[in-house]
Amino acid sequence: MKERGVLKKRLALLAGVLLIGLVGGVAAQAALLRSAPVSKFDGVNEIVERCTTSSNFVQMPQMTRTFTLGGSINDEVLVTFTGAVSLGTGGGAFDTGFVRLIIDGAQQGPGEIPLIGAGDRGSQGFTWQSKLLTPGSHTARVQWRTDLHSQFCADARSLTVLHK
Repeated sequence: MKERGVLKKRLALLAGVLLIGLVGGVAAQAALLRSAPVSKFDGVNEIVERCTTSSNFVQMPQMTRTFTLGGSINDEVLVTFTGAVSLGTGGGAFDTGFVRLIIDGAQQGPGEIPLIGAGDRGSQGFTWQSKLLTPGSHTARVQWRTDLHSQFCADARSLTVLHK
């Protein structure tokens, strides 16, 4: 009899954990599903190879764009960076080239992005969904760095801001 009571308690606890997991999973997934109207874009392209060996974030040359968010309510924008990039092995076989997006001085989520590994080269990119921005003028900047000071280079690259 006592075993039956313990079994019921364990089943109730398991059901509660599963329910919390399901609710938590739905909430986390819902936070990733966003949409907004896009009616404008601002962008910049450059095809001049530039490199950095900095382990601190520095501005990527020419990857800055000022844009004006229309409307009368706070909204998000999409910002896409793509580039033909390479990372040497000067800092070691485990170096990584990172990028991040800054809008008006604030880092945008999810934070720094590992874009390329040591010895790799190719076309890479990432799209950020910004934090809520007020209507008006804003500036988006792509910054880059390496962990171990390898030469992180970008040749053809572009920055595009999609907004309303």
